[in-house]
Amino acid sequence: DGETRYYIKRQLLAGSIGLLGFFVVLFLDYQILRKFSVFIFLVALLGLVATLLFGQVSFGAKRTLFGTSVQPSELAKLATIIYTAHWLSSKGERIKVATYGLVPFSIIVGFVCGLIVSQPDLSTAVLIALVSFILFFVAGADLKQFIVATILGGAVFMLLIFIFPHALERLADFWTSIRNPLDGGYQVKQTLVALAYGGPFGVGPGAGTQKFLPLPAGHTDGVYALFAEEFGLVGAVGVLVLLAILVWRGFRVANQARDGYGALLAIGITCWLGLQSLLNIAVIVSLVPVTGIALPFISYGGSAFAMSIVGAGVLLNVSRDASIMKRPQPKTKG
Repeated sequence: DGETRYYIKRQLLAGSIGLLGFFVVLFLDYQILRKFSVFIFLVALLGLVATLLFGQVSFGAKRTLFGTSVQPSELAKLATIIYTAHWLSSKGERIKVATYGLVPFSIIVGFVCGLIVSQPDLSTAVLIALVSFILFFVAGADLKQFIVATILGGAVFMLLIFIFPHALERLADFWTSIRNPLDGGYQVKQTLVALAYGGPFGVGPGAGTQKFLPLPAGHTDGVYALFAEEFGLVGAVGVLVLLAILVWRGFRVANQARDGYGALLAIGITCWLGLQSLLNIAVIVSLVPVTGIALPFISYGGSAFAMSIVGAGVLLNVSRDASIMKRPQPKTKG
């Protein structure tokens, strides 16, 4: 409606909320998250249920509350990691028993993903399932259980693709683009055009043209293509380097955590941010079908932006705690 600063103002507001949450979780003992993990998880589930009942339809899916301001599935990503890290770390060796580990764990994760699939939002559900079962395996699950879970999860995913027409259409477009990218869907072609325009060094900051409507949702899902257009191959690779550093540091934090819960928490957040980034970039370069998933820290989107910042705060909390534990303790007299 003529408000030229509309998007930047909303993104700054979301970033401010995210930074507030960042500093709150940074200076708390992360064991407090463990104590409140059930409550946090239930709040996320209630948000997903409320979305199905009262949510706003956007791009063919009912994903948001309060107009388009809040997307509960973004909270569900972090909440599921916080809860599953607690659940898995409390089981110990018993997790290797199927009736005590795989079965109840699959029910918990399946319920969360089922609520998200009902929106429908397959990409977010797949991301949560992937991260959750990585944690399940890292926590010490039996390899046979992990293989069974992978096979069953893959079968369910393929079934969902055939149930939802839009998913099947995206898969068909993807196979077409594999044979010839110019025959792919409109969005696929426009992302490739943006990459081609960028060349080695880009057209310059602000000088890109694909953001002016040719690329659908360029400020959200397609932001990496717009970045590559303006900053070229060098800038695009630079983002990948930053992502690699984030993942490396995240796993290093997990390795240095003082307990199993902290390690699983760090691994979960690292896998969430890393896999989501890779999925978004893989769509842009036509390695996977279009998913509609945002690029953490860069894509426009208040809930995703804020929760990514809070997740980084939790990760730094675990790192900070490990650093404090490593400090030499003062000697006492006597």
